[in-house]
Amino acid sequence: MGSTNIEELAIWLVAIGGSYVVYKVLNTYLETPSAAYTLRGPDSPSWLFGNDPHLRMYRNETLAGWFREYGATFAIHGFFGKKGLLVADTKAAAFILNRPNEFPKPRLIVSVTKSRFGDGLIAAEGLEHKKQRKVINPVFSPAAMRDISPMLMLVAQELRDEWKKQFSALAPSSPTQEIDVLGWAQKAALDMIGIAGFGYKFNSLHDSSNELACAFKQLTMSLKVFGFIGLLTTMIPALRHVLYMQPTKSNTASNQSMAVMRRIGSQMVAAKKAEAELLGETSSALGEDLLSVLVRANLKENASERLDDETLLAQISTFLLAGHESTTAAFSWGLYFLAKDQSAQKKLREEVLSVSTDSPSMDELNALPYLDKVVKELLRLTAPIPAATRVARDDILVPLAHPIVDTKGNGVNELFIRRGESVMIHIYASNTQSELWGNDALQFKPERFDKLPEAVSDIASLFANLSTFGAGPRGCVGWRMAVLEIKSLLFTLLRTFEFGIDPELEITGGFAYVLTPSLHE
Repeated sequence: MGSTNIEELAIWLVAIGGSYVVYKVLNTYLETPSAAYTLRGPDSPSWLFGNDPHLRMYRNETLAGWFREYGATFAIHGFFGKKGLLVADTKAAAFILNRPNEFPKPRLIVSVTKSRFGDGLIAAEGLEHKKQRKVINPVFSPAAMRDISPMLMLVAQELRDEWKKQFSALAPSSPTQEIDVLGWAQKAALDMIGIAGFGYKFNSLHDSSNELACAFKQLTMSLKVFGFIGLLTTMIPALRHVLYMQPTKSNTASNQSMAVMRRIGSQMVAAKKAEAELLGETSSALGEDLLSVLVRANLKENASERLDDETLLAQISTFLLAGHESTTAAFSWGLYFLAKDQSAQKKLREEVLSVSTDSPSMDELNALPYLDKVVKELLRLTAPIPAATRVARDDILVPLAHPIVDTKGNGVNELFIRRGESVMIHIYASNTQSELWGNDALQFKPERFDKLPEAVSDIASLFANLSTFGAGPRGCVGWRMAVLEIKSLLFTLLRTFEFGIDPELEITGGFAYVLTPSLHE
């Protein structure tokens, strides 16, 4: 190629490159700016992490101050300097949560969930999610919960008996003993989801060597230590595939755990299908665990609407993932609040001791008004998932319940969100805003549910005007089971034990996939 041709090629390349730069600059200035760039919001203390550390902290005065200064919706800085929105406005949150196709989950979250737990309900999107949800809904119906209630109560009683044995062995003459509530809660929650979910005995309260339990623990640990490398994959999506293929100790352990879960899960699915086909879908001899109900519900669907074995298998991991950590956290927080508030604990104990049986039915549990209020209040203050992030699929306008002010002092009644921009719906903020719940919003006060402020009726909710379980088509399908598990545990333990806490201990919320209580360092 002659020098003239090279010079011409160089000129063309410079011209094309220059034209692209000019286009991007003009496009930036001429297009309508999104709310992420026009709303007020806090400065970013870190280009790498942005405001994220403050957004996931428990009882965070910094976050509360931002709401007082900027209103229920404001601009935030995400990882690697990327801007987005934090939304606690009731109308905007409801709009977004009720439109999952227009505001899907971030691709990274879906990808990581699929890679570890399969294509279950948490990871599914669009029509596939709708198909799965239709089949799974009967699994968590009130009737199904009524059937599994005795199983949950049995595990709660096993936990009570283990604590009694431990206390007796350690110091029979001492009236008080220390107990690691979180550790025991993890075991009890796993046994609950095992027996009620699959008819499978993890036996975690008595033995920590169960193969499936160990595999599940390893996989959840891989989510909790996502760390900096995980953040890096948000910028370079292709990198996640390379990283997960490396023969590191963590990847090897995770792959082995997935193989164990797949093998045992496949055996469970095959056994439940064979049982339903042999006995018939309506036989009274069929199991009442959730997987049995799911297999029967699936067989009743038209062939085109049925879930294949791979998708059924993925629901086992999904039930474990969604049900274990959240119940562990919520129950642990519940005992913490009651240990701090002795008058509430005394009132609850008197109520549960008034019941004539150690094994009440679901309906009998739900008929206990103060227990109901305690569970609602602890779920209000400590939603296991404190925030949910969604991404706009296309440019869209989102209405606001209450006007806010932008950086130029103009009133804003709706949010313009550009395609690909992130929106964090802050569940904890929605559950604790003083404008909604009153000036005592951060206090543990079960009696507030005797007469709720009218403003909370605007919160998009599945349960008790709380954002805790989400709302809309992607709201938590298993919320009834979570509430029933917590009630079963509190009912059983409060009948036998009194709980206190060292006043010098400072407990805070640690976010490791879910918001769990931890010692403040």
